[in-house]
Amino acid sequence: MRSITISDLKEPSYEMNEAMNVLRTNVSYSGEGVKIVAITSVDENAGKSLISFEMMRNYANAGLKTLLIDADLRKSVFSARYGANVDDGLQFTGLADVLSGKGEINDAVYKTNIPNGYVLPVGNYVLNPTPLFAGKIFTAMLDVLKKAFDFIIIDTPPLGRVIDAAIIAPNCNGALIVVSANEVDYRQVNEAKNQLLRVGANVMGCVLNKVGAENSRYGGKYYKYSKYYSRYDNSQYRY
Repeated sequence: MRSITISDLKEPSYEMNEAMNVLRTNVSYSGEGVKIVAITSVDENAGKSLISFEMMRNYANAGLKTLLIDADLRKSVFSARYGANVDDGLQFTGLADVLSGKGEINDAVYKTNIPNGYVLPVGNYVLNPTPLFAGKIFTAMLDVLKKAFDFIIIDTPPLGRVIDAAIIAPNCNGALIVVSANEVDYRQVNEAKNQLLRVGANVMGCVLNKVGAENSRYGGKYYKYSKYYSRYDNSQYRY
């Protein structure tokens, strides 16, 4: 198996770590057989990719063999944000390559320098990735991966921008919507929830993000996340 070194790996704050512990606990009590979870948001800059990554790290630190799938084929931030580099110096093979038939899954999953943490990166970009998620290769790939990993997190594009998350989520055991505090209207979140429900996805709840962000240790406009809250009530939202 090839490996990736994540060079910009900041230790999570106490608050973030505790919030991820709560999120992991809530997911574990959301139903039996929840092994693959899709993470999406209403719009860009909600912090879904950061939360996806921190979930992977938290599950891995708990001793679970965990895979993060970067399915945001249009606007991935993984490599740039975390300084991820392939250890063998060769070109990335990733999700887009596998789904387009140009790569093998064994070459696209990478072990990271996080113990028990693995990543399936984007790889080469494609102009129109949506049909790739609707194909048989995607579902077959998930069938293979869920036998190899204890838990899988799929970082998907925002629902308010493209339809990809609504295609991916029904193939997962559950879906979470990341919501930026005071940045989106509750009607937008409700529509995102209903869109997922219409396609048969199991909407487990939402993660309220960017709460008290001014004192976040990450700094910067995009990285202002200090607390995360997960709310579950049989897919019903409270705002």
